[in-house]
Amino acid sequence: MRRTLILGLVIAAAAVSACKNAPVQQIALDPLAQEALYDTTSSYYTDFSKYPKNIADLPIGIFDLSPTSAGTLTRTVMLDCFDNITGSERPDRINDFAGEHFIYYTALSDADSVYDANGRMDIHDAALKNTLFLVGDKCAQGDKERAKIVIAAGNITRANGLNDIRAMLTASGSGVKAIGVVEEGVKGLLDELAQMPMLNYSIGLLADSLTIASGAYQQTMRDIMRERGLKATIPVVGQPLAAKDTLHGPSLANAFVSMIERHYSDGQPFPICAVISETYLDEQQIAVFQEIADNYRSKRINGNYPYRSVISDKLIFIDPYECAAKECYRVLRRDNNLALRIEDIQVIHYTDLPM
Repeated sequence: MRRTLILGLVIAAAAVSACKNAPVQQIALDPLAQEALYDTTSSYYTDFSKYPKNIADLPIGIFDLSPTSAGTLTRTVMLDCFDNITGSERPDRINDFAGEHFIYYTALSDADSVYDANGRMDIHDAALKNTLFLVGDKCAQGDKERAKIVIAAGNITRANGLNDIRAMLTASGSGVKAIGVVEEGVKGLLDELAQMPMLNYSIGLLADSLTIASGAYQQTMRDIMRERGLKATIPVVGQPLAAKDTLHGPSLANAFVSMIERHYSDGQPFPICAVISETYLDEQQIAVFQEIADNYRSKRINGNYPYRSVISDKLIFIDPYECAAKECYRVLRRDNNLALRIEDIQVIHYTDLPM
């Protein structure tokens, strides 16, 4: 495993160590989680009894199942959605995580861990093992700091890993919590939709092909809607993004057009009123998308305006990475676990992939 410093920042030295009670199993745990907590002979065993009692000074841990995307890290490091003094949700021109340390982990090629017999990634095992790396105190180079919170990026849902991560962390007694990017993106979406007068609508999804094929957003939407007592079915119109689409405005615009045309050709009765985008959309790009939507709604064919039932006149754009970063801030602030250092943000990147 190689270690690479990114963003031109340097990580601080060793974490403080303090003894805690050994983990006590209180709920059903995944077999891998049981190994990590209780089997001292396992290579995945993690001694949570040595977790620092005060975790506020520990780094924020982020792992990403996509080695080509640093969206979660970038959005978290750059977040300015809160007043750092009061905690109210309003920007104050100061990074919300000012002074924090981060561990960013991208590891997909562990020889024994994350691929099944057919060469497909086992997302569940990858999610748990990446979490164990973040909360562990060892790496290939020796000692490392442990994370005070875990942000899970990638196609991770409650069913394929997130619930088991949370159960493991709860049983550990460490006080560490886990946040899922997909889950927070869906919560942010549903919160916005709750403010709309529309009853029936569709959702656009701009993401990589694996995310769309996994159905992670659809599954998570069903789970959270069930929790909130919502019985509607919300169609999702997925548009795969190529790597170039995350870099070039024209390519993104073309992807947005393709999404509208796909929804039109499928004959879905409910218009797209919101778009979840896993690539960053600045104000200029959102304005371009809105102009495209307006042009489609103005398109007249045989005396009719067929695209008015395809896309709404006003669109909501959801950034799931930002939603996860905001939830991370809320959790750390509520638990009094913000570091509150007067120094630069520091990030270290651990990976076993070629750099």
